[in-house]
Amino acid sequence: MNGIGLQWVGINPSVTLPASCHRSNSMETIARRSAYLKSVSLFAGLNDEELRFLAEETRERTYDTDAILFYQGEVGHTCHIIMRGKVRVFVVGDDGHELSVCILGPGEIIGEMAMFEEVPRSANIQALEPTTTLELHQDVLLRGLQRSPNLALSLLRALSSRLRNTTEDAEKLVSLTVGERLLARLQRLAEWAGRPTPDGTRIAFPMTQQQLAALVGTSRESVNRALAGLRREGKVRLEDGWLILMK
Repeated sequence: MNGIGLQWVGINPSVTLPASCHRSNSMETIARRSAYLKSVSLFAGLNDEELRFLAEETRERTYDTDAILFYQGEVGHTCHIIMRGKVRVFVVGDDGHELSVCILGPGEIIGEMAMFEEVPRSANIQALEPTTTLELHQDVLLRGLQRSPNLALSLLRALSSRLRNTTEDAEKLVSLTVGERLLARLQRLAEWAGRPTPDGTRIAFPMTQQQLAALVGTSRESVNRALAGLRREGKVRLEDGWLILMK
């Protein structure tokens, strides 16, 4: 049987930690950034001149676990390309409850919607583990889009794909019980960020019960009840602080 481990940890999502910023235009740094951008599907179609232009204008930013990259409702003039680490995208309703939209990792772009729509950011972005990004200012990205039709088409494809995936997830989850939604989310996390173990696969980053509840779209109490039900059914078990999903 295979399984994944999800460890419960004490993280306070209200804490915001500062990001460190690195703006270096050395030839070595630009070459490294260009090489990374070229490896990302969004920028794969750009020529060397276009890649160099973006690489020269980016800033590397690093965030500690639990740091907030963006706040819902703030004005946005930058976007980020994730180089290392993982982040969660979540919204907070008027009642104070969180709903996680998705989890994103290396190669994904975040924060671009606010720059195009000229409206406040629609969601919060929080680092789930130490994360490094390349930050692009609005003016730089818009100039890059004007210079490169390939970049414009790639960005449209990326946004369309993300919207389609979000819609498909919502359609699949809307008719499921909390326990079924929880099981589906755990399986998705295992596929997306799992690490092999002797008896299966372990999720590579810790997540609190509250964060998992937000990902499922319910309360922490409901997640606890759903977990208890899955344990009684023999679908999950706890071992040394890790939640193991058996398949």
